[in-house]
Order: sequence, then C-alpha cells, then structure tokens
Amino acid sequence: MFLKNTFRAFRHRDYFIFWCGLFLGHTGTLVQVTAQGWLIFQLTNSPFYLGLDGLCLGLPRVLFSPLGGAVADRMNRRVLFLVTQTTFLLMALSLGVMDYLGIIRVWHVLIASAITGFFVSFEQPVRQSIVHHLVPRSELPNAIALYQMVFNGSALFGPSLGGMLIPFIDTKGCFFAAAVGNLIVLLTIFMIRIPATARPATPNHLSQDMVEGLTLAWTKPIFLSLFTVLGIVTFCTKPYTQFMPVFARDILDVGAPGLGLLLMAPGAGAILGGLTLASVTRFPKPHHLLLILGAGFGLSIILFAGSRNFPLSLVCLFFAGGFQTTFLSSTATLLQVHADENNRGRIMSLFGLINRGLGPMGSFPFGIVATRIGASETVGICGLLTIGLIGYVLLWHPQLRDAKPINEI
Repeated sequence: MFLKNTFRAFRHRDYFIFWCGLFLGHTGTLVQVTAQGWLIFQLTNSPFYLGLDGLCLGLPRVLFSPLGGAVADRMNRRVLFLVTQTTFLLMALSLGVMDYLGIIRVWHVLIASAITGFFVSFEQPVRQSIVHHLVPRSELPNAIALYQMVFNGSALFGPSLGGMLIPFIDTKGCFFAAAVGNLIVLLTIFMIRIPATARPATPNHLSQDMVEGLTLAWTKPIFLSLFTVLGIVTFCTKPYTQFMPVFARDILDVGAPGLGLLLMAPGAGAILGGLTLASVTRFPKPHHLLLILGAGFGLSIILFAGSRNFPLSLVCLFFAGGFQTTFLSSTATLLQVHADENNRGRIMSLFGLINRGLGPMGSFPFGIVATRIGASETVGICGLLTIGLIGYVLLWHPQLRDAKPINEI
C-alpha cells in the first residue's frame, strides 16, 4: 500500500514534535520571504535588487558554513539552536517594526538578509545533526524525506498565505507572522531531547576542524560527486524563485495573490514528491536516481519559463517542486548515511551551504542577466544548463555508479 509506511518516523515522539515545530516555523519564514520580495520590488521596481537580496542571504552562508559545521560538531546543540532561532525571531520583528513605522528602506532588508544568512550557517547543520538522533538508522531515509518535505512542502502554505495576507495586513503583518513562527520553533526546542555533542579526547583547533571537513568533502569521491550535482541544481535552477515577483506582475499579470499561488505550486508538488519518496522502500542506483530527478527539475523550469498561461505555469511549478524535493532528500540521505558522528555536522553544513547558499548566490549573476535579456529567458537558460551539466557529471564520472542504493547502505 502506497502510504502504509510513509509516516513511520512520526511514531517517535521527539521527531514528531521537532517536525511539527519546523513545519510551522518555516511556513512563517516563507510568509516573510514572500513579503520581503514584494516589498523590495515595490521599493526599487528592479529585479536587480531581488537578486542582490539573494546575494546578501547566500554570501554569508558560503563564507561561514564551514565554520558553522565545525561549531555544530563541538558545541552544545541545544544552545546553538536557541541562539540561532532567537536571532531569526529578532530579525522578523525588526523588519515588522520598521515597516510599521514607515521608515524601512531596501538596505534594511538587505542587512537583515545578510544577518539571517550568517546565523543559518550555524542553524542548518545543527538541525541536520539532530535528525540523525531522533529515529533509528533503519528509518533515517524516511525521516529525512519527511524532514526535507518541511522546507519544500511548507511552500504550499507560506507563500500563498503571504500573497493573500499582503493586501489585508500589508508586508509588516507578514513579518510579525513570521516572528510567531520562529517563536513556535523556540518552544519546541525545550520539548525534545537533544543529545550532547560527543567531544573528542584530543580536540583540534576550530580552524583545523574546518579544514578537515572541507578536505573530506573534496577527497572522498562519494561526497565530491554528491556535492557537485547538488551545486549544479541549486546554482542554476533555484534562482527562479527570486524572480517570481517579476513573473507575477509583469509576465503573467496576476499581482500579489497570484505571486502567492506561483510560490505555492512548488510546495504542492513537493508534498507529493516527499510523500512518494517517504513511501519508497527500494531505490535505484544513486546515479540513475539523481539523473532522473535533476533532469526533471531542469525541464520543469524550462517549461515554466516559456509559459505565458497562468494555469500552465502552476502545473510546471508543481512538477518542479516534486522533482526538487525528491532530489534534495535523496542527496541528503546519501550524505547522512555515508557520514559518521564525528563529521556529520561539517558534511551537512556543506550540504546547507550549497543547497541554501549557492542558490541565492546564483540569483545575483542571473539577476544581472535578467535585467539585460528578461527574467523568463534567464530562467530558461538556467534549466538548460542544469540538464546538460548534471548529465555530464553523472554519466561521464563513475564515482556514483559504484555506490549502493539507499536501502542497501
């Protein structure tokens, strides 16, 4: 039966609480992201600043994720989780207050994105490390699939809520709603057991831990291959979300409510894709699996870029969300099962760096291109690059061919 084992990780109390908190919190975050993009476009009327906002969010992650992973492997996870979530709460409140007072400017939003990007460098590896301890190893693929669905599936609710709320409570109300979501995550941290980080008998200097993590990712073939294909997909295709206000207002002419639906569609596809992956017990070889999912994602984005029909655009984004979720979940699972307790934080920090850092980083150069040739043409080029590059890496480089399917590791 398709859904028989889909939610088996929810049988573990701490994982269920952890998952629910992240789902509600990330939904609030996506309400903020929707309002933030709309506010920037209102203040500047330029896709360049949408791309610059992505750069401000992504650059700190690229610079500080190795440090965040090293810290996560040695610091108290609960304390680090509390510090990062409190910062996100304060950022959302600050934007809401400035917007309410009518003093907010685009540089305020850019600074908030940069601060958020810095602290996400520490928060993401902590979250990933916690998941490994909340379920038995045999149920880790299911737990990661459901976990990944939080960040893609909540897009079904967050952006649509943001788009629908903007006409009623304005962007400032959306920022306050995001603050409530961050508060919920804070509360759940006190409700679950987070294991203490195992300290090595002879601890290295923090910089040495960072170098070791980067060296491991570069020298171990399975890690290098996984990070390469992940980087291709995120850098070339995820920037399309940064340009969604342009599609909503100038290309499809659907306004703020339509923007919410456009951002909601990938979330709907992500839920179906996540449920499908969570229900699977037997997997194909990793290089076949990732090639199909990555190429499907790129093709969906190409079709979306060429569409001028709103319902057709929603369908394309629905499939993009499904392929995206299953690709990211499969990659994260392969990284988790091949890492060990001593380096999991550093390996997963690199996953976060590429997944959440390179995507926004790609938004900046593609934002410049979009200013010159148009958003739809740029997104189409991104999809073509994805299919070509990921096909080259997976078909002509043998590292992933010898890897076992996920269920056999």
